[in-house]
Amino acid sequence: MNHPTLKPTLVRSLAGALLGASLLAFAPGCNTGKKDVVTVPAPVAYDTAKAIQLAEQALKAQRDGNLDNAISLYKQSINANPELSGVWTNMGVAMMEKQNFAAAAEAFKKALDLSPTDSRPLVNLGVAYLDRGWADQAYIYFSQALDRDPNNIDALRGAITAAQRCGREDERTLDYIKRLQLIETDPKWKQELGFRRVRLENSLKDRSKGIQMPSRPNSSVPKGAMPVEPSAAPIQPPASPAQ
Repeated sequence: MNHPTLKPTLVRSLAGALLGASLLAFAPGCNTGKKDVVTVPAPVAYDTAKAIQLAEQALKAQRDGNLDNAISLYKQSINANPELSGVWTNMGVAMMEKQNFAAAAEAFKKALDLSPTDSRPLVNLGVAYLDRGWADQAYIYFSQALDRDPNNIDALRGAITAAQRCGREDERTLDYIKRLQLIETDPKWKQELGFRRVRLENSLKDRSKGIQMPSRPNSSVPKGAMPVEPSAAPIQPPASPAQ
């Protein structure tokens, strides 16, 4: 799992000796003899092994339906090491199950900050916003997820659903439909995608002729196929900074 790291420029042979130490230096250009104390902060010590152990316990509790215990364990895991994006993702999923959408979105955004190339936090944000009825914002998140992972099934399903709900069905949506038809395995979705593709292709042809066809307001993907649940992420330690 890649995430941005900040690497200050240090003299390598002195780095160990300087960490956590207080250095005394004379103020430049000053002959008063007064010294300025410069404190070099010690590096933050994270207990990654403990964080992963707690997160695995939380995931088991979550799968057993004990959400309160799971969330408590996820928080303890984050206290041990707040840089594991999978822990934030899974806590967001638990928050969604508790109907705490604000906390879920916050957790997904934190996961996104820690894993800027991972599509899952964006998909989960889309699911959270779509669930709350904010299809426009959900569509943006799903589309951003597809920019990172063009064949993410959940992102394709979400983008197609959100596009219909917010009236943004266009050539891009048609591309999503065609792409999903190639990889979709759910029979209900496959059937619905066939209907949607024909309807949208005809609608786009009519638009090119200046004819505005009415939308299909009652059309919806069968409930069992809706992207209503965000995806959990594997819990892994962060990648070591490059030397």
